[in-house]
Amino acid sequence: MMSASSIQAKVKKGLAKAIAATGSPTSEPVYLVVKTQAGTPLAPSVTESTTLLVNAIFKSYDKFLTDINIQAGDRQLVSNSDVAVSQNDIIRQGLTDYLVVAVDARIPASEALVYISQCRQQ
Repeated sequence: MMSASSIQAKVKKGLAKAIAATGSPTSEPVYLVVKTQAGTPLAPSVTESTTLLVNAIFKSYDKFLTDINIQAGDRQLVSNSDVAVSQNDIIRQGLTDYLVVAVDARIPASEALVYISQCRQQ
């Protein structure tokens, strides 16, 4: 029986292979963006921090899957378990920001293996 950590390693290796096969040296990396609000109501300020999602890869939805939940232009992001992705997070690739609409976290035995996120361009 394989341990969760060995399965996580296989997922990471598989995502890295997929990126190597489909990406290019000029492909923009993918980041999780966390915005924190501070200050006062009269003088609010927002700070932004970014975390690189290593081996994260975007995938388009099949055009026949669009409905009220999946809109034309939505993309799936498959990312390893190093960084948790949650609904309403912001994902950035290059100059484009995406809102995470939904997340399917694959957690078969209490340890996350992969996050499959539905992302909508902002």
